[in-house]
Amino acid sequence: MPREHALKAWQYSGSKIKLRPDSSTTVNDLEFRDYRGGTGERAAVAQYVRDSGTAATDYVRFNRDKMSGRSRAFMNSAAAHELGHALGLCHKSGGVLSLMWTDISSPPITSPQAVDKANYSKLWR
Repeated sequence: MPREHALKAWQYSGSKIKLRPDSSTTVNDLEFRDYRGGTGERAAVAQYVRDSGTAATDYVRFNRDKMSGRSRAFMNSAAAHELGHALGLCHKSGGVLSLMWTDISSPPITSPQAVDKANYSKLWR
């Protein structure tokens, strides 16, 4: 499942944040959800939606219309990319190999690359 892949991808050796599932004693900060966003050119495949309210829940949302028929690698790439946004990372240009490219590459990059790990480490010292 893409959600589990994304969580595992960002738990590489040396990562600063420990991503844990919800339990009866924890608060849900981030949810993964599907939505119907259409297949138009401007429709996103997936998106990170931040809610800045106190004790609010942020979302990684998958456009079911755009995900339909896609490979597992494509879905894993989209999930790991959007979780990267939830962790505070921004898009990267095509000049460097990065999970955080604006568009999903072919073949898809499914885990953080060296530049992603370096930026993550700088952000979460």
